[in-house]
Amino acid sequence: MPDEKRKPIIHVIPARRHFKRLRVALYCRVSTHMERQLQSLSAQMDFEKEDILENPAWEYVGTYTDIKSGRTISSRPGFQSLLADCEAGKIDMIYTKSISRFGRNCVDFLVTLRRLKELKIDVFFYNERIHLLSQAGELLLTLHAGVAQAESENKSENIKWGLRRSTMDPDSPAFSRRCYGYDRNEEEGLILNIAEARIVLKIFDWYEQGWSIVRIKKELEALKVPSPTGKKKWPVKTIENILTNEKYTGTSVYGETESAEFPSTKRKARDPFEVHRSRNHHLPIIHERRFKRVQKLKAKRSNIEIDEYGNKVRKSTHYSSKKAVNRTKKTPEPQN
Repeated sequence: MPDEKRKPIIHVIPARRHFKRLRVALYCRVSTHMERQLQSLSAQMDFEKEDILENPAWEYVGTYTDIKSGRTISSRPGFQSLLADCEAGKIDMIYTKSISRFGRNCVDFLVTLRRLKELKIDVFFYNERIHLLSQAGELLLTLHAGVAQAESENKSENIKWGLRRSTMDPDSPAFSRRCYGYDRNEEEGLILNIAEARIVLKIFDWYEQGWSIVRIKKELEALKVPSPTGKKKWPVKTIENILTNEKYTGTSVYGETESAEFPSTKRKARDPFEVHRSRNHHLPIIHERRFKRVQKLKAKRSNIEIDEYGNKVRKSTHYSSKKAVNRTKKTPEPQN
């Protein structure tokens, strides 16, 4: 009987399932440029990036960072860039250390999460081990966000209380914050910076001679005097602050403004009775009488006035340094 032809053996190889890797972005934030916080930022980035890279289901797409307060979202460029890339469909998941790194304002936080949820973008919070798109994600995050905001408000109040207590002592370090014209010495507090003090004197001289703040700004830049931050340009606001800084009279002032209620980042004027002063705290650059004279000049030249209802309004005329200089020139006597 002839050999039957062997049938070929067919091995069926199951089709491989192709998993789409999640495109994961890392978000890190610290509040200030202090060295300790910058080291914390670097540590956050190193650890969390490594965690993303080690997960075979994730594809690292970039790191977004901010050195800003967590009170508002609008003031954080890194976070805004992250959200823009989410809207553009470039990201599937955001990885961040904790809820407090994402934001401390409960309302902003939840509005952002709901928008990300609409876009089907997950957010993983490492410390809390919560995924936004998990079944109980939003509920748990709402609870955690409320606690984070309460902690932030409590911390803010504790700091304010501590500063109020410390400024009851006239030798408190709060009164020795450096400003242009002074250096800070750990043992002696504020000491004169001779070169900068001369510039402060010139600014007061020029202003009393009738110069406008814009003219003073141009003169300082023409003389190539570095600004207090070391830049070539002098902001008008910087010169205004020098002309109104009571510290140049030897009196150190603390607490003229304070932060508005959380979550606002704006500052507001404090009750004058709550402002603390330490008189004869350091060597003056400007005599007190001269300082008061300049404040009167500033009020006179200002093009803003208060109307009968307490509203700020612009005057119909404004100060001109050219007219002021012309008025100071002597009028020649008429010849017979």
